[in-house]
Amino acid sequence: MRILFTRIWDRAWLPLTVLLGCAVYVYFLSAGGVQRWPVYGWYHDLLADGFRSGHLYIPRAPDPELIAAKNPYDPINSNHWLFDASYFKGKYYVYWGPFPALLQAAAKTVLGIKRSIGDQYVALFFLCVGNLFGALLVERLARRLFSKVPRLLIILGAFALFFANPTLHAVTTAGTYHTAIVSAQTCLLGGLVAAFDSVWYAGTPKDRGWKLAFAGLGFGLALACRITVAPAVVVFCVATLLANAWDAERRIRKLLRNALWLGAPLLVISCALLTYNKLRFESWLEFGTNVMTSGLPPLHFSLESLAHLLPNLYSYMLRPAVLSCQFPYVFQVWSMSPAEAFPKGFTLPNDYMVMEPVVGWLLVVPLTWLIPFALVLVPRPFSLRQRYARTYLWCLVVFSALASATGLIALAIYGATMRYLNDVTFGLVLVALLGGYALRAHSIGRRLPRATTAVFGILACASIVLGMLLGYQGYNGQFHKVNPALDSVLVEKLSVCAGPATVPRYQP
Repeated sequence: MRILFTRIWDRAWLPLTVLLGCAVYVYFLSAGGVQRWPVYGWYHDLLADGFRSGHLYIPRAPDPELIAAKNPYDPINSNHWLFDASYFKGKYYVYWGPFPALLQAAAKTVLGIKRSIGDQYVALFFLCVGNLFGALLVERLARRLFSKVPRLLIILGAFALFFANPTLHAVTTAGTYHTAIVSAQTCLLGGLVAAFDSVWYAGTPKDRGWKLAFAGLGFGLALACRITVAPAVVVFCVATLLANAWDAERRIRKLLRNALWLGAPLLVISCALLTYNKLRFESWLEFGTNVMTSGLPPLHFSLESLAHLLPNLYSYMLRPAVLSCQFPYVFQVWSMSPAEAFPKGFTLPNDYMVMEPVVGWLLVVPLTWLIPFALVLVPRPFSLRQRYARTYLWCLVVFSALASATGLIALAIYGATMRYLNDVTFGLVLVALLGGYALRAHSIGRRLPRATTAVFGILACASIVLGMLLGYQGYNGQFHKVNPALDSVLVEKLSVCAGPATVPRYQP
């Protein structure tokens, strides 16, 4: 009986982990189970309805005054704008990628849904699929590179990937912006699972081109969700092709053949995306950001934009939260003063906005403190002809790119926001897991198994808990506003100080 249970658990732990992660997402998205889920965005759903009607614009007619205006983008016309839509020649479009809307259009058609349903459903779908891809990637990382790592640490690593801030923060504000980000991350993770298998099995009978094709498909769909991930996709493709062909006898020939497998779906999707731009805006490279109807300053990237680099780096890494004895203890802060957000003497550009809440990942994802071990514990002696060393280096490169290159463009924007951390957090956690598992499998971990296991477990659990506490709030005080009855009970029971239940740091 014990052997039977062990065999069942060997096969069941991964899907059970994924299902539990999705259940937590549903709980947070529904603010503890309210019947009417809050809606924070409609644009993907509007675009889906546009696709179903046979056109590329959303079914919202601009005001006649806006159509007649000499310069419709002048803020003087803001009363006639559809906020954050892209206006061009009498039609409203969106600048977010079309893939989530295409998927939502297909789902509504198959299920016979005619009403508007909000973007939170497609966001939840991508998050749950992302859980599956993330768990598969963590399982491959641990089992193939570090076979002695205890399963408990693999499960904790998967949960850290699911819940580290700001994933749950995005779940509880699952609107248009967040949907675009998490859908791109899900597609990237799916592509990386296929790419990992391709690199691991390179030169063996299981070396198959279709794995590279699936990787290219995932990377291409990510571009069709969020074009800003393009720098990371370039790194992924180069690293995967080199790692896959490095040990081949005819290296150049295999490199070119694999480039066709990997590049074909990526090229098709990229061409379709550029054609989509041309049909909408009469320009191959116009994604909609230059024709936005928004009260915020337009997004222009130039040498002057580099002045935003240091403030954004500091914000995303070290911007402080506010601690309280009142549940949920760790609070994001809206409209922080520069003196609160930055250390004394920090110089900010004149156009820099300290408005939206951000809490630095180095403070609330303590698992990332293990990242240095991924660099220090590179396999020795190191040889790219060894499958283990080659795959380790590939993981280090692509996970680091997922933790950095996906957020490069956001660093040039005139302000930081919590949702852009979703662009890099999966990568940060994966690099941390690479370092943590390398430490546990190293001679240090073998001599001190309990100590290294405890360190990893504490940092992973802290990352999970902090992610949940910040996710409880979301951008708009999810539980506080949507389920005040439950919120008041939790604040009363879990706060460690007396006094009235006040939560002043949510957005008004």
